Amino acid sequence: FWLKWLVALAIIQHIPFTSFSPTPASHISMMKGVAVQAPGGVDMLQVVSDIPRPSIKGENEVLIKVMCTAVNRADTMQRMGMYPPPPGASDIIGLEASGVIESVGPAVKRWQPGDKVMALLAGGGYAEYAVVHEGSCMPIPEGFSFEEAAAIPEVFLTAFQAMTFQANFEKGKTLLVHAGASGIGTAACQLARFMGGRSITTSSASKVEACKKFADFAVSREPGKDGKLFASKIAEEVGPNCVDVIIDPVVTGGYLEENAEIMNLDGQIVVLAFLNGPTIKDFNCLPIFKKRGGIKFSTLRSQSEEYKASLVSRFSEVALPGFKDGRLKPVIDKVMPLEDIAKAHSLIEASTTIGKIILQVQQ
Repeated sequence: FWLKWLVALAIIQHIPFTSFSPTPASHISMMKGVAVQAPGGVDMLQVVSDIPRPSIKGENEVLIKVMCTAVNRADTMQRMGMYPPPPGASDIIGLEASGVIESVGPAVKRWQPGDKVMALLAGGGYAEYAVVHEGSCMPIPEGFSFEEAAAIPEVFLTAFQAMTFQANFEKGKTLLVHAGASGIGTAACQLARFMGGRSITTSSASKVEACKKFADFAVSREPGKDGKLFASKIAEEVGPNCVDVIIDPVVTGGYLEENAEIMNLDGQIVVLAFLNGPTIKDFNCLPIFKKRGGIKFSTLRSQSEEYKASLVSRFSEVALPGFKDGRLKPVIDKVMPLEDIAKAHSLIEASTTIGKIILQVQQ
């Protein structure tokens, strides 16, 4: 059975069969990590110590000893069975990690064992070891802890991708970020200022003051006297038709209509999620059409390794210097041990956090 399986795998992947040496089950190393017993609530999360340790299979891959990871809203969706990993990715939850390179593939040139890195993952962060393509790794900025480094990859790369790869944000432009107190929100606002632009956030009333630490303008999404969530407030505080790029993880429930109202000519909306659900009934496209607006739907996790490497390279060139000189900073709400994973997911789902929740995987 195993011989037939390996031959089939070799044919599918176009890799010579002779390059595989099956490891006896008794020699497979185990590691600690988070297992999902079944799709569902936080009670389905369990820290176990019998997860098979991953190994390098591609010549450009590296094995990272994970010191810290971070919790993202996408993790809660995967836990519920609503956001499966892309084909070939680890089924362990976790989209980013900081740690130390344990070993490298034969074609890896940039990294070597012992290097401290932070990495964007398609999965696998909630465990003691993770394998990733070398192009998804970045050096940890000098003086940064593993906790601080783990708060950078997913949110800063997602925001940077939305602003520069999928929109044309640049110096002098205005960015609007919904859910402004989130990890992506705090990252995007910092990047906007770093790049010479300005930012506006929407959030619950309780988070407006926190958003003002990062954004140039912050408004509540609580309905005003005219029944609108944010468009009238932004027009009054900043000006009409003032927004060039919008990062929107909400979209429905009136958001898209009001985005169109405050959008500038040739404005761009980058949709990251559907926190209010994916369906819009009786939507009038004319306001966006009149402003020549564009809407792009964005995911990062399922992009190719080549795309991610290009994104990481560009981000490293443009933005990493900002972490070194203090203009960019990871925003951390709480640092918790991996064993508190259920509590961490509950906090994310309650939308009570400002920035990131970091998990310490090992000391």
